Amino acid sequence: MSKELNIAIGGRIRAYRESLGKNREAFSEMIGLSPQFLAEAENGKKGLSAESIYKICTNCEMSADYLVLGKLDKQGLKSPLDYVLNEMPGDYALQYAQVLKAVNDIVLDAQKDGVERRKKDGKEY
Repeated sequence: MSKELNIAIGGRIRAYRESLGKNREAFSEMIGLSPQFLAEAENGKKGLSAESIYKICTNCEMSADYLVLGKLDKQGLKSPLDYVLNEMPGDYALQYAQVLKAVNDIVLDAQKDGVERRKKDGKEY
């Protein structure tokens, strides 16, 4: 895996762990990986094997699409954000979800614009 991909996946793992309020030791026990390996994965220093991705996804009810690609699962599996929103009072959760959706839409539009610009400039990557 590329360094950028390792960093992105590690960031999603860390965000999920923090959304649960767990330290690395407790979370690593929950997912069946060592705390040292988890720290290196969260920091993007180590890539994950298919087996490690499987352990994380099954033990956390997390979509592999979310973990690897950053795509939220449309099939109802929970993302880290779902856990955070579930902890909020109902009125606040709805408001936060609406704001976060708007921010997400802006980010996705910016990403699409950047890809289109790079294609125009012949710098597709």
